[in-house]
Amino acid sequence: MFEDRTTEQIKKEALAEINPATGLSSMAGSFADAVIGPAAQRVSELYKALPAVLSMLFVDPTSGRFLDLVGRDYHNLTRREGTKARCAMDLTGKAGTVVPAGTIFLTATGLRFQILSTVTIGTDGRAVCQLEAMEVGAAYNILSGTISGMWVNISGLTGYINQEASGGTDRESGEQLYERIEEARQRPRTSGNGWDFRGWALEVAGVGEAKVVELHDGPGTVGLTLVDSTYAPASDEMVAAALANIMTKKPIGAAPTVQAAQALEITVAATVTIQDTSLDEVKRALEAGLREYLKTLIEAKYGRIYYGPGEDLPYNLIYNRVLAILLNIQGVENFSVLTVNGGTQDIPIPAGSIPVLGEAVMT
Repeated sequence: MFEDRTTEQIKKEALAEINPATGLSSMAGSFADAVIGPAAQRVSELYKALPAVLSMLFVDPTSGRFLDLVGRDYHNLTRREGTKARCAMDLTGKAGTVVPAGTIFLTATGLRFQILSTVTIGTDGRAVCQLEAMEVGAAYNILSGTISGMWVNISGLTGYINQEASGGTDRESGEQLYERIEEARQRPRTSGNGWDFRGWALEVAGVGEAKVVELHDGPGTVGLTLVDSTYAPASDEMVAAALANIMTKKPIGAAPTVQAAQALEITVAATVTIQDTSLDEVKRALEAGLREYLKTLIEAKYGRIYYGPGEDLPYNLIYNRVLAILLNIQGVENFSVLTVNGGTQDIPIPAGSIPVLGEAVMT
């Protein structure tokens, strides 16, 4: 925008404004040239800084700390922190072996989990413990059997296998915070309306979407259903934290209930003709496309306020949308079979559920 406001150009324009009648020379090396040069440099630096003002006044997802300032000062919104994943783990070993709280286990990629409380191997040689990730992040939502080592081995502990971990979410991104700011601008929260309840739920770390149904169980009631920021059902901790936050801010007389969305697993199987690609690449592209499609379904369902249970109806996953995703993958020439949850029809999704990608099988 100010690319032409260089030191040389500003100096040239300033020297051209000198009136010869004053007796001042504008030649190189003159007094005027020596004085105007440093001033032109300072003015040029000011022009270079001006584009940053746009990021301060008209924020977007890339505005960094200015996005946080606008969210906080104008809309009372702060960036949500991430949450830590948790999972159960089965231990085997010599009876009486004590595995203390804080014992660290590792995945092959170096993700660290620690035991939350001390456990002792029972007389049957088994015990069950709870693990928590040592850092926040969705990367810690690991699959069963992913943990493969310990930070320090414990004598008497002979084996361990973890269950699937869940509840890990990343710190809110600039794009996610910007979307909340835009929603606050376009859908004002006031006097305990539905957008107020949605906003209070979205203030909780890890919560990604919140569906609000007013008059859910009759006059004075409000029902909320939560999804985490990975578009999976919210954890019990998120549900409890959201309810606690809402209870401190709700109007007198309102009776809110908060629950996690139920997961409806979506499985896709396809037989395709491909060229200049591999089945693995097609599978990865299909899974990425499906996740994005499922995300748009959830956002469309959750991005409004329902004025009673009669409006909160089931919604559909469209079979032809899945077909379009498949045929638009580079290298896929044709298909002979495509099933979604074993059929070729649209998949109805109950109002209290969300679609979650299960398995994609490619042949």
